[in-house]
Amino acid sequence: METWKEKIPTPALVLDYDKMEKNLKYMAEFVKETGVNLRQHVKTAKIPLVAHIQMKIAGSAAKGIAVAKVGEAEVYAQAGFDDILIANQVIVPNHIERLMKLNKYTLTRCVVDSKKNISDLSEWAEKLNVELEVLIDIDLGMGRTGVKPGDAALELANFIKSQPGLNLVGLQGYEGHLTPQTDYELRKEQTQEAMHELIATRDLINNNGFSIDYLSVSGSGTFMFSAKVDGITEIQPGTYVFGDEHIKRVVPEFKTAVTVLGTVQSSTGKRLFTLDAGTKAFPTGDGRPEFKGLHRANFRVITEEHSQIKTSPKDQLNIGDKVELIPAHVCPTVNIYDYIHVVKNGEHIGKWPILARGKNY
Repeated sequence: METWKEKIPTPALVLDYDKMEKNLKYMAEFVKETGVNLRQHVKTAKIPLVAHIQMKIAGSAAKGIAVAKVGEAEVYAQAGFDDILIANQVIVPNHIERLMKLNKYTLTRCVVDSKKNISDLSEWAEKLNVELEVLIDIDLGMGRTGVKPGDAALELANFIKSQPGLNLVGLQGYEGHLTPQTDYELRKEQTQEAMHELIATRDLINNNGFSIDYLSVSGSGTFMFSAKVDGITEIQPGTYVFGDEHIKRVVPEFKTAVTVLGTVQSSTGKRLFTLDAGTKAFPTGDGRPEFKGLHRANFRVITEEHSQIKTSPKDQLNIGDKVELIPAHVCPTVNIYDYIHVVKNGEHIGKWPILARGKNY
């Protein structure tokens, strides 16, 4: 009898629906228990249906979504989402114009961390008669974007207040640099310290004439700590939906729901095989994927179209066999594909288009 693997041409991206559903239910139960809002960061799945399923499972505990780019916001707005946070700065004039136009029919916020950007947003908001809600991006130690906690954030809050067309509604803090920390207690301690810095900044701003209670934070590796800190109102995890090799190491509760499927196309020696999947099937910038279902296998060479691997004596492979690979980082892997094959209860039930694929602008 033909299996689901035999029905899928390779290389291919495959979703185990049952495992994804377990991840969505786990997160739904968590936010219901803690009382924080779940704003799924859709840069991982890039499939509006996945966010709709999560919101159906979580109910009122999941309001709105987070995106990385204006292009993603546009796709999700067309799919019926009307509470969108662009968890990033919107800088390019064309992007700003599109953001403003989104606000003609949705609530789409963004984050800011510079006076220049704030001035530009204000100018466009006035020009298009839009009241844009913004959050100040606070650097909690990652060093990628954001202003430092404390006085720098207060200065920016006062500047926003002076700019027409803008409304400061909250603060965003992302402690993504803590996710790789495998020491559970240390990751917990450092996350809590970061949250307290964010809360202290909120208090400083509020003590100077503002009234902010919206604090949006965290990814899939630290949400379990930040959500339990009094004052945090929202989390933005994304990777948990599909899982990957990185998140499996730090949050084993999440199942690996997405794999890349490849086919053995050549045997070049004793226990030496070549797969039809290379860097065009799985990015390796964040590490090599992990083999699923093999006792032990190692990559020898990875090129654009192929992977040369060596297996253990316990792993018997033949030409035409299918091999599953767990991506090191699932987000850029998903972004390679136009659609994802869906398997449920061991049956291939179809494929879903990845509608926000490539929306990097």
